[in-house]
Amino acid sequence: MNVRIIFLALFLAFANSNLHAREIHYGAVSHADLLVCDQLHWHGKTSESAACYRELLGSDVPAEVHAEAAWALSELQLANRLFRDAVAANPDNAAIRVRWGDLFAASHQDGEAMNIYREALEIDSNNAFALLGAARVLVGGFDDEANIYLEPLLTDATRDEGARVAAWLIVARVSLESSNQRQAVDAMDKAERILENSDWPPLELYALRAAADLLNNVTDSSYTGLSLEYNPVYGGIYAIPAHFYVITRRYRDAIDMYQKSVDIEPGLARAHEELGINLLRDNQMSRARKHLEIAYEQDPFSPAAVNTLRLLDSFENFEVISDPDLPEKGVLPITLRLHRDEAAIIAPYAVALARDSIAEFTDRYGFELAEPVVIEMYPDHEDFAVRTAGMPGIGILGATFGYVVAMDSPSNRPPDQFQWGTTLWHEMAHVFTLEATNHLVPRWFSEGVSVFEEWRSGPNPGVRIPMSVYSAMKDDRFLPIDELDEGFIRPTYEEQVIVSYMQAGLVCQFIDETYGTEKLKAVLYAFRDGMQTGEAITTVLEISPATFDANFDAFVEREHGTVLDNLDDWQRTQQSVGQHLLSEDWESIVGLAEHLIELLPQYIEPDSPYIALARAKEALGFQADAIRALERFWRNGGYDPGSLNKLAAWFNDEGRTDDAIAVLQSVNLVLPLDQEIHGTLGDLLIAADRPNEALREYTVALALDPHDKATAYYRMARAHNALGDREASQGQLLQALDVAPNFRPAQRLLLELMRADQGSEHN
Repeated sequence: MNVRIIFLALFLAFANSNLHAREIHYGAVSHADLLVCDQLHWHGKTSESAACYRELLGSDVPAEVHAEAAWALSELQLANRLFRDAVAANPDNAAIRVRWGDLFAASHQDGEAMNIYREALEIDSNNAFALLGAARVLVGGFDDEANIYLEPLLTDATRDEGARVAAWLIVARVSLESSNQRQAVDAMDKAERILENSDWPPLELYALRAAADLLNNVTDSSYTGLSLEYNPVYGGIYAIPAHFYVITRRYRDAIDMYQKSVDIEPGLARAHEELGINLLRDNQMSRARKHLEIAYEQDPFSPAAVNTLRLLDSFENFEVISDPDLPEKGVLPITLRLHRDEAAIIAPYAVALARDSIAEFTDRYGFELAEPVVIEMYPDHEDFAVRTAGMPGIGILGATFGYVVAMDSPSNRPPDQFQWGTTLWHEMAHVFTLEATNHLVPRWFSEGVSVFEEWRSGPNPGVRIPMSVYSAMKDDRFLPIDELDEGFIRPTYEEQVIVSYMQAGLVCQFIDETYGTEKLKAVLYAFRDGMQTGEAITTVLEISPATFDANFDAFVEREHGTVLDNLDDWQRTQQSVGQHLLSEDWESIVGLAEHLIELLPQYIEPDSPYIALARAKEALGFQADAIRALERFWRNGGYDPGSLNKLAAWFNDEGRTDDAIAVLQSVNLVLPLDQEIHGTLGDLLIAADRPNEALREYTVALALDPHDKATAYYRMARAHNALGDREASQGQLLQALDVAPNFRPAQRLLLELMRADQGSEHN
């Protein structure tokens, strides 16, 4: 049987079978005295096995056996020295070298482990356990090269049966992660048939069977009892299924399972680590630190434990802000965790956006939040990555763990690549789809609703589809609705994840526009009731998945067929616009950009033809046309800060104050750390007799520590004065004059206030 594994493409770390310091070796070592100790350990006789290993460590046995005993006693440095000595004494023994590689792999040193496995294979190219070790490392890194090492073990029945058992268990685990239940069960059956003829423990098999039951909503698996009967202190029986709660985003259920795991096996470092990381996802900081510190003490080589503890230490640089102005009694507060350098700037906008999203989604999806939402923003993307997955290097912008939202802060990414307000809106939609379904919503639908709500109701509305996705549409690479989740968890080409995001958003748009909002909501609640995608479509929409796919294809053709039919033309013309921009050939750009806009009016990426057209029209002296081009860009959802700042200035010059204000408010959702924008926006708001909003902008501008503090204090004074708070206004003016004693505007306003006070006293 030719089985190829497609690895889970999620940000979550692969939970390999290394839940023990020394995992079940399935016959990779065969020394009789060592196996006696191993059998005691595998049956949960902890004190007896420890004494056995200790005695073996002091006995007259080969160095590699001493190394195994030291490893079993968690004396890893001693084990490493002993393996090194054993390899030096037996340089042609591939089996000893493989076990040394296994020790490195167990110590999170995958690169060194792979080097040793390759050395072993140079000595013995058929060594089954060297193939197995290499496959395990590569599976842990989501590397398709793992198949090269796995395939001989899966297809050649003459290979060592212990290695074959472990290989089939890898297949089972990855298949479960990829929602391929049939392949997982087949792999477990094959492993079980081999185990029946051996003395190796079935503990990992039992844990995977229990995980499969859990994924089928059987929470009281018979395999849990079988495992505890075989070994009452095998924590993997809870830790391995808990991993599948995590990848299906049921974090609180995972916490309970990991807690059971460490309760029966307190020395299980990986379970303590995962328990700590998931407690963080539930905002249980103190309890999380406790388990992460235990994990680090037991396994100081773990990058995830080290990184997450460092992240927790960095929280001393963050401020926790509770929403101070609840709109009405009984409304849940919003809690923000923001870096102290950005807290005063971001907080007012984040609270307002979160409040608006809660009102929108509560009404639309008929679900009321039961707990406060915690929103965290990280100016360092790697801190956000560690917060999300325990490891740096992930490429996402935000993540939602139920009532906890974590995301990059506005200072984290270039403004032309990151509209933080839209990201927050997207993540807040996840809060609703996850909690309304008890976290049973499939990934595609949760992401689809979030993308659709970005387009429909977000702070920067408009359907925004990257050109790579149009290419996928044209190449007919959208997946059937029943398989759409696979585009997120088992991508088969580089752009498939973003293509799946956009397809999911279009699917939700299609359902909403074709069948109505109530049907979209009904599909959401069908998932809460345990339905899978096909069943939900059939039950709620009363059509088969195949008919749904056909209707959806017609919708895509109707909405986007023009650009798909002219995609090659669009791409050639866009390239030509870029060339003419370099030579400043404005006359040519006008015709080319207008042609692009006619083909695809909703394209508002940083290289949008609207921007090129506006530049060309301005250069040619047609400012009114330039304004119209940028206005269309903005109203279609464009958010390039440079273009919008120019548009706001033009609007203001034309007396379109309200439009200028709206444009600059859009810029705040991209670039809130620009002090000048807040000052300008505040001035416009004052002119429009909107002093409350102006005060917010001036307060933020002052928090950004402007060079011209006198003007900043003076602006604050004007806002307070407009609100009728003369005392606060005078206080700000005195601060302005303390900075710049001869600042005439402040002097004049202070004099006016003092005269007004004298007049009040006289009256």
